[in-house]
Amino acid sequence: MATILFWNINKKPLIEDIVYLCHTNEVDILILAESEIAEVELLEALNSNIERIYLSPYNPSSRLFFFFRYPPESISLVSDEEGVAIRRINPPIGADILLVALHLSSKMYMTEDDQKFQAARVAQLIQEAESRVGHMKTLVIGDFNMNPFEVGLVGADCFHAVMDKNIAKKRSRKVQKQRRFYFYNPMWGLMGDSSPGPSGTYYYPNSRYVNYFWNTFDQVLLRPDLLDAFSKENLAVISKIGGKDLIVNQKISSTSSDHLPIMISLSIEGMIDNGY
Repeated sequence: MATILFWNINKKPLIEDIVYLCHTNEVDILILAESEIAEVELLEALNSNIERIYLSPYNPSSRLFFFFRYPPESISLVSDEEGVAIRRINPPIGADILLVALHLSSKMYMTEDDQKFQAARVAQLIQEAESRVGHMKTLVIGDFNMNPFEVGLVGADCFHAVMDKNIAKKRSRKVQKQRRFYFYNPMWGLMGDSSPGPSGTYYYPNSRYVNYFWNTFDQVLLRPDLLDAFSKENLAVISKIGGKDLIVNQKISSTSSDHLPIMISLSIEGMIDNGY
């Protein structure tokens, strides 16, 4: 089982919370966005009183920070652009996967059209990386700054992320005679007050005519080749750390980040290579 934790910590010094989450959940890959915590300081805290230590291999990204419990030779840098970091993960036990971490631009600085064009560019980068490594066992995780229902997520030239696993298992469809590959987006099932946890990952009230209040900006997308390793019970939006609630008075506590952390575990042991 490979466990991945992503958290946009909004420049907060949340070392104790991060360490608690990693140790309690046996996190193998930690990814942080908007972190100003010194790498050495966090590694020292993460590696206190544990056997399998965390490492932070060479990372050129200025917006995304990686910490692994895998040997350094298990991690390869595939590409790194502003807010898009792609790594090939070849763990000692289990399938080789492509990990894409994102911290895309905020709605404060981009229009909806801007975000669509950015999403299309990122989707192209992912396909290029998949061609380079020779498989599509791809997991995308991070802060998209878009909701699952926005065009940047569902558009065929963008992430093409669908809410139904059975549709995703068809792998692709043709749009204007061009083959477009699917992602599966399980975050649809974690939205609103019918979800098993909070109603979203980011809370933003305003006085505009259209206001969702709860947004699901932090998401996980899976290519069909990883669906056999995925169970919905192993995906969570975290709203409590130890005895501390991250949601107070129906919104995210000001003492924490403005985003909630998300975590996914994959049973990658024994997976077969489905290829293209």
